[in-house]
Amino acid sequence: DSLSQVSGQYDHYINTIEAKKEAAAAEAERKKALRQSIVSDALQFVGNAYVYGGNDPHTGVDCSGFTRYILSHTAGVYLNRTAASQSAQGRSVSADEARPGDLVFYSSGSHINHVALYIGGGRIVHASNETTGIITSDMYYRTPVKIVNVLGD
Repeated sequence: DSLSQVSGQYDHYINTIEAKKEAAAAEAERKKALRQSIVSDALQFVGNAYVYGGNDPHTGVDCSGFTRYILSHTAGVYLNRTAASQSAQGRSVSADEARPGDLVFYSSGSHINHVALYIGGGRIVHASNETTGIITSDMYYRTPVKIVNVLGD
């Protein structure tokens, strides 16, 4: 009798562990899919206008307005308005750890003045400047000074 009790408890523990593994795998898949959605949503605006102080990529955005719009609308993540203040949010990651949906920051000397969205494969999408608008670039077109995960995974 006690052997079957112990066996039953063991089966319960195994089932609980398996259920937790499955839930973790499902959550990891959901986060991966969210990151891909962020990239897809951002890429649809390539070719649109750069407008300093702009907040909507349909009508024109600057770099931080772009990242703020995409992450808010696609992932429900609130970002501060400027590139410098966005760089203080989330968790810093190395270039090797960067995943699609992470933020890549650039500076001119001592202060951060540009932010882009990492899209994978060493590439970014960003509201670059008035001439080029929203474009994709190699993430090393300038030297990144910080990469941040704001998605909490």
